Amino acid sequence: MGQPAGQWGQQPPGQWGQQPPPPYPPPGQGGTNGFAIASLIFGLLGGVLLSVIFGFVALSQIKRRGQGGRGLAIAGLSLSGAWVVGIVAIAVIAALTSSTGTDGPTTSLADSGDVKVQQLAPGQCLNGLEESSAIRDLPVVPCAQPHEGEVFAVFELPDGDYPGDQEVARLAEDGCVDRLETHAPKAADDPDVTIYFLHPTRSSWRLGDQGVACVAMSGTGKVTGSIQD
Repeated sequence: MGQPAGQWGQQPPGQWGQQPPPPYPPPGQGGTNGFAIASLIFGLLGGVLLSVIFGFVALSQIKRRGQGGRGLAIAGLSLSGAWVVGIVAIAVIAALTSSTGTDGPTTSLADSGDVKVQQLAPGQCLNGLEESSAIRDLPVVPCAQPHEGEVFAVFELPDGDYPGDQEVARLAEDGCVDRLETHAPKAADDPDVTIYFLHPTRSSWRLGDQGVACVAMSGTGKVTGSIQD
């Protein structure tokens, strides 16, 4: 009554029960983050510090700006971690090799300079040899230069208690004689060649020194060259 027909309860077309459209996030700046790319590159090249710095900067910017490249940044950080682990492993191996390499006689031949008796090696030529109750080091020279003797063997005496001065000398001399015949048969038959041997003392034996160094000496004075020539 009193209302036009067909107008009861109507709303404007297209608005019945509709909700406002959901808000959309603001668009990002787009593209791949440059710091992420730099982190990956430095990670590949081993630039650990720069890779780590750029990686964390990239992750922060990517989250804030909605950029791409998160995987690149993570990869750069992972590569940097791998570099650090590798460097530490190499340093540990080098330290262990260095520490174990000084336990016995060295096999490298020094051209010149004083060398500890415990580090003498076959093929080294020496001067300054003399009878003494305690010799700690000897001057090593190239065998092409005049020298008094040449180391031709290094070996260890059997483990156990110190057998006494005379027994140590006997074992050292017998071992050197046998090894000279094997190392340089001509020198073993040469009457001008004598054997000089360095052996442990009672005090050095207690410290774990059981090594013997065998030296071939010429009875005619200083010589040049090797006894194997």
